[in-house]
Order: sequence, then structure tokens, then C-alpha cells
Amino acid sequence: MVNFIFGIHNHQPLGNFGWVMESAYERSYRPFMETLEEFPSMRIAAHFSGPLLEWMDENHPEYIDLLRSLVKKGQLEIVVAGFYEPVLAAIPKEDRIEQINLLKDFARKLGYEARGVWLTERVWQPELVKSLRAAGIDYVIVDDYHFMSAGLGKEELFWPYYTEDGGEVITVFPIDEKLRYLIPFRPVEKTLEYLHSLDDGDGSKVAVFHDDGEKFGVWPGTYEWVYEKGWLKEFFDRVSSDERINLTLYSEYLDRFRPRGLVYLPIASYFEMSEWSLPAGQAKLFVEFVEKLKERGEFEKYRVFVRGGIWKNFFFKYPESNYAHKRMVMVSKLVRDNPEARKFILKAQCNDAYWHGVFGGVYLPHLRRAVWENIIKANSFVSTGNFVKDIDFDGREEVFLENDGFYAVFKPAYGGALFELSSRRKAVNYNDVLARRWEHYHEVPEAATPEGESGEGVASIHEVGRRIPDEIRRELAYDRHLRAILQDHFLDPETGLDEYRLARYLELGDFVDGEYSYETFDGGIRLWRDGTVSGRPARVEKTFRLEGNGFSVDYAVKGDVNALFGVELNLAVHSVMEKPGEFEAKRFEVNDPYGIGKVEVELDRKAKVWKYPIRTLSQSEAGWDFIQQGVSYTVLFPLEGELRFWLRFKEP
Repeated sequence: MVNFIFGIHNHQPLGNFGWVMESAYERSYRPFMETLEEFPSMRIAAHFSGPLLEWMDENHPEYIDLLRSLVKKGQLEIVVAGFYEPVLAAIPKEDRIEQINLLKDFARKLGYEARGVWLTERVWQPELVKSLRAAGIDYVIVDDYHFMSAGLGKEELFWPYYTEDGGEVITVFPIDEKLRYLIPFRPVEKTLEYLHSLDDGDGSKVAVFHDDGEKFGVWPGTYEWVYEKGWLKEFFDRVSSDERINLTLYSEYLDRFRPRGLVYLPIASYFEMSEWSLPAGQAKLFVEFVEKLKERGEFEKYRVFVRGGIWKNFFFKYPESNYAHKRMVMVSKLVRDNPEARKFILKAQCNDAYWHGVFGGVYLPHLRRAVWENIIKANSFVSTGNFVKDIDFDGREEVFLENDGFYAVFKPAYGGALFELSSRRKAVNYNDVLARRWEHYHEVPEAATPEGESGEGVASIHEVGRRIPDEIRRELAYDRHLRAILQDHFLDPETGLDEYRLARYLELGDFVDGEYSYETFDGGIRLWRDGTVSGRPARVEKTFRLEGNGFSVDYAVKGDVNALFGVELNLAVHSVMEKPGEFEAKRFEVNDPYGIGKVEVELDRKAKVWKYPIRTLSQSEAGWDFIQQGVSYTVLFPLEGELRFWLRFKEP
């Protein structure tokens, strides 16, 4: 007989749309637990994230009652994590304990004293042991890949182990990857055959399945397969009645058996994450290398030595994510002793908006907006004043300005541009705009037959082949620089809007991402750069003042060149789908009713304005997403030796 632990992880990101939550509830969360209730001898472990539990508590309290009933019947073991689903390794140590204890408190409301942690995205680093133990946790669940990366063979991965750091010890269970790809995508018989093959008479052997609950109805094709065609009922019936399989729970197993021994796991996540977290060029090479090993039939033999990036590398891959993360960390320290602010900053630690894999993640504006909303709300409980500091740890100073209405953060070393303009009244960051970038999967050809599909079952989202539609490919562009407000361009006078918006233009100057000198004054900053345009000397000086309802900036530009000077404002317009356009105006309005709201831009004279949507191409479980990340507005003036003008930005 082999021991078998079946677990699910149910999560919806902070800031997700209500209709998405409702759809997931109806297609997965509700029918799954109702099916479980039909099989009293079936027992499972489950983790529910805080954002999902809060939504269910408000919208479907009957589901919370169902969970409480299943716990009481002994069918459900509650596994916790950080309440707002942070990657624990990426948040301050004190916050880890606070997050875990919040979810343990909720588990108690369900009638369960939680002992174990579902490690978000299975992101492990050894020093987590101390934080987990300080939160009263006995065991943690990670992938078998972590153990293989430590040198253990596949045959050694059917037992939990101890691991230690600084004299603190915790038990670690390995999740069986083969089961992750069998369940629920292949016929039930395939899973039973695999479990039976593990039965060698050792009564302590345990196979662990623990994976996304959304696999059971939300992922493409799974609702019909799992519920309408009866996969889940057949699985529960056959597994719970199989005499060669002993259904158990994590805590129950540990009460009966000791872990097998001591291991030391390296920093790791699941195997796919090691691909996704690499910079795009390296990720492409990683995929090619893996494919070559598979073609030679050597991948499984050498897989333990195939390692890519680590989760924190997303902060290198996406500087926008890094900046938001470091602002979160900064504010968490500032509000350490402020109970009212704590809930907001803990919400801002929700992981989804900080990275990208097979789901949208950082590419989804509404998820980033939720993070920024909570950073700003938490920050509003304390006064920071104006200061100069390397906020994002890139080795270059940022200038932080604050008044009663706004936070404004400049990067003098990167075009002297405004990289954060956060409204305290609206709790939005006007510059929450993601740059357009090449991803390694943009060159992945459409697969004729999804890998691993045999005609039986349903394909996993990791197996689905894709092709970029022609209408998207025609509009696809990749940015040369990050997106900000008050970015300074020198363009050829013959440049057209299409060339500009598709990044097919020539930047004549070295200002847009060049280093500016600066000096601060009360309520503002003066920045200047002496650079070149078409090889000739040029100078840009801008004096910025943070005002009660926005900002004003005075420009002075000098250069003996024939060029258009453009000031670009990238605004996080997400709910209004803009089209490229050109107009002349002394004043124009931006209205994004479900995003940043209404703002006005005023100039001292009429000028040409180019606008265009900033659209990125990313993959998701449903296919390709061509998403508007914001809208670029560029105010253009002909440069004739010397140019002076002012610009005002305000909330009406």
C-alpha cells in the first residue's frame, strides 16, 4: 500500500475583476467542494488565499460554511500561507510572520489549527525556516525539483525530510511532478497505475499531489472534462475505495511517520519558473537547450543539472516590478508600528503583479493598479517629506517629493524623468505603465501536436501550441527605454506618428535615458543636461513644482539643430481603449473613468500632440493577450535655436 496526499491551492489575485472571481467560483471552487462532499471517505488538503477567502466571505458565505463542515467531518485539512499570497522570500521577515498568522486566524474560524504552509509559487530559500518556525509552522510543501536540485534521486522523493537553518528545523514534503501532469489531464486509470507502481511494501512511502485548484474547471477545456464528463467523481470514487492506496493528510502522516532524514535545499521554485524568470534572450536559449536534451533522450537523465533563473530575477527582468516592490518594502518599514496602515501594505505584497509566467501577472494593469493603490494608501498614514535616496537599489539616487496631494519620484540618472506620480486622493500612480518588450515565447512556433498529448484527456496550459495573429504582429513594437512622465525627445522633423509609435524612428539626442544634473528646492526640483543632438551641443533644463492639484514644469531648450522637441507623458490609461491620433491643442483632457479618472494637461501655447496606446503582447492560459498598458501623449515643438514653454498637469 502507498500513502497518497491529495491537495489543492485556490487563489485569486488582489484586484481581480469580480466577474472573473465569480466565474472561477462557479466553474471550479463550488463544484469541486460539492463533489468532495458527496464522497465522505475522500479526504484532501487545501489552501485558500486571503483575497479569495475575503471575496467568498462577502459574496458566498455559504461556501465558508461548506468548508467549515468539511473540516468538522475530517475531510479537509487547511494549509496556510501568507494571507495576501506574498512570495514569502520577497517580503521583510517581520511581514512573513504577520501574513501567516492572519491566515492561521482565518483557519481557526473554519475550525482548524493549521500546522503547514503552502509555499507561494514554491519559492524556497533556506532562511525561510526561521520565519516559518516563528509563525508556529511544522511543515512546508515544495516541488520534488527542489530536492533533485539538492542531489536526491527520483527514488528518494517519496518521503518528507527535515531541513535546517540557524538551528531551526522544519519538515519539507516534495510534490510529485508526474502527478501534477497526470491530474486531472489524463484518465483516472493513468494516475492509479502510477500510484500502484510505487507500492513496494514500504508503508511509509507517500506520493504528494498539490497544485492549482483552477486546474479543475477554470483552465481551458477542464470544466467539461472534470465535471461534465465525470473525471472528478470517478477519481474520488476510485482513489477513496482502492485497497492499494491509503488516503492521508499531511498532519496525519507526520503523526504516524518520521521524516526520512536531513536535506539542505537550494534557492528554487518549480522547474518552469527557472525558465520564466530568465531574461528573454537567456530564456530562449534555455528552452532550446531543454529541447535538445529531449531530442537526444537525455533530459530526464541530466535534468537535475538544468537550472535557469530564480524568482527574484523578475525584479531584474521587469524594472517596473522592481520599483513597485522596493516602494512596498520602503513603506512597510515606515508603517511598521501603524496598525491601520498594516492591512494596506500587506495587501500590496500579493505576488501576482510582480512577475509573469504562463499567466498575465505583471502584464495585467488591474493587478498592478491594486498593488499601487495599497502602497499609496499605506504611505498616506505617514509623512516622509522630501528626500534623496536610492529607493529601488539600482545604484542611482531617486528624488522623492511629497505634498498633501501627491508623491512624485524622479530618476535624474534616467532622463531626469518622473517615474512615479501618485495621487493620494485617488490612490493611483499615473505612471503605472509597462514598457513593450520582447518575450522569448514571441518566437515559439505553433505546435502541430501539443507536447505530451496522446489523444486521451485534456491538454495542460503548458502544452498548448500558439501562433501570433497577423493583425497583432503588424502592431507589435518593442520599446528602447522604460516609460515615464516628462521624457525628452529630439526627433527628425520628417518623423511621422506611425514611425514614432511603432519605435521605428531615429532618436537624434541622448536625453531620453541620459543622466541629468539636479538640485532640489522646497516643493520642487530643477534638472538639466548638456548633451548632444545629431552630434551638436544641446541643453535641456526643466524646473518642476509639485502643486496641490498636480504639477507645473518650465522648460528651456537650446540647440543649433533642425529637430522636433517632444515631451512625452506616459499615463496609465487602462479602461478607455485609445486609437493613435494627432491633434493641436493648448489644453487637452484625459478621461479614464475606471482607471486614473480625469486629468488635464495645459500648455502656454497651442502645440501638436501625438497620442497612441501602449500595447504589450503576453501569453496567458487562454492564449495571447494584446493589452493596453497606458497611453503615450507627446507634446511637440519645432526647435529653432532656443525654446521656452511651460506645461501644467492637474486633477480637475
